[in-house]
Formats: sequence, structure tokens, C-alpha cells
Amino acid sequence: MFNFLTNYLEPIAYFIYFIGVLFYFYQKGQKPTLVLLCFYLIVTIALTLGSFWVGTANYNIWIYDQTALLTCVCIGVYFYQLYQTRQKKLVVLLLALAYIGYTIFRNLTIEGLRLFDSIGFSLASASVVIYVFMYFHQLLKNVSEISILKDFNFWLAAGYLIYYVGSFIIFVSFYYLTNKVMSSMSRSDTRLLTALWGLHNVLLFLGALSLLTGSLWVTYRKKSA
Repeated sequence: MFNFLTNYLEPIAYFIYFIGVLFYFYQKGQKPTLVLLCFYLIVTIALTLGSFWVGTANYNIWIYDQTALLTCVCIGVYFYQLYQTRQKKLVVLLLALAYIGYTIFRNLTIEGLRLFDSIGFSLASASVVIYVFMYFHQLLKNVSEISILKDFNFWLAAGYLIYYVGSFIIFVSFYYLTNKVMSSMSRSDTRLLTALWGLHNVLLFLGALSLLTGSLWVTYRKKSA
């Protein structure tokens, strides 16, 4: 069970995200949703392959580096289309460009063994949290009689809030714990670090379930109406 939580739950969670977005895309066929759909499909395939090469550190690290970049950019593109003001759209552009700049700088300066980029993932998580809060701010400024529970984007944002707030805290501490494990080589420290990643995967899974539940609910309400 422990091995399942730490190695295989992550690609399953991304696949659930893919299914949830697919339901909505099938109904609406919107181009911004297609960006999310492609994002979750690519990440699901990449992490599924990565779960079978857990011992190949460089391969896994490369996958996670690309996942963080795609997270910030693709989710940013989706929210960019949702926002109604130039200020919010500008924030998305600045955050995406800042992360791209960080990625270029890191790849040009890093030498030797590549570790999990906890700083990059922290920045990506913080960016998505900012996207979500700006979306909720927009909802509060444009209140309507239509229930937000019928809005796919509300469920998407709620799922993101569950995962990315928790993951930000995990990623911030991950670099320190990784260095501690490498210096001490303690079995207990290694297991703690692995358990922390398992917690991360559980949060990702809960966020994915939130989206899938909302997507099915929206579909059901439309059919019953």
C-alpha cells in the first residue's frame, strides 16, 4: 500500500484529472479546455512511464522538471481565458514568464547531480494558487443567480486549491529534507521523505476527485434540466 501511494497514485490522479476535463470538453469543445486536456494526457503518460523507472533518478527528475513548467504555463493559459480584466491577465503572463526565466537560469547554471526542483515546484504551486484566488475574486465581483455548483470552473478551482496549497507547503520543505537524507543516509529520514511524497500524492488524488465529482455533477444537472 505504501509503495502504491508513493509511486503509482500520482499518475492515477492525473488520469482522473484527464477524465474530468474530458467530460467537460466533450460538452463544450472549448479551446482553453483542450490545453488542459493535452496537459493532463501528457503528464499522465510521462508519470506512468516514470513510475516504472523509479530507480532511474535523472529520468524522473527530467519528467518532474517538465511537469512543473507545464503546470505553470498550461494552467495559466486556461485561467488567462477565464479572466475578464487586463490586470489579471497580466499577472498570469508575468508569473508564466518568471517561471520560464527561472527554468532557463536553472538549466544553464546547475552542475552535477540534479535533485528534485523543490523551488521550481513551490513557484509553480504558488502561481496556481494565485490563479485560483484571482478567479474566486472575479466570481465574487460578478455574482449571479446561477449556482456556482453548476460551473465546471468552480470545481476545477476548488480541486486546485486542495492540492496546490498543501503541495506548496510540502515542496518548500522538500529541499531541506532531501539534503538531510543525502547527508545522513538515515533509513528513517529516507522513509519520512518518501511518506511526505505519498501525502503529496494523496492531496493530488483528492483534488482530482473534486474535479471529477464536479464534472459529473455538472453533466448530470444539464441532462436532468
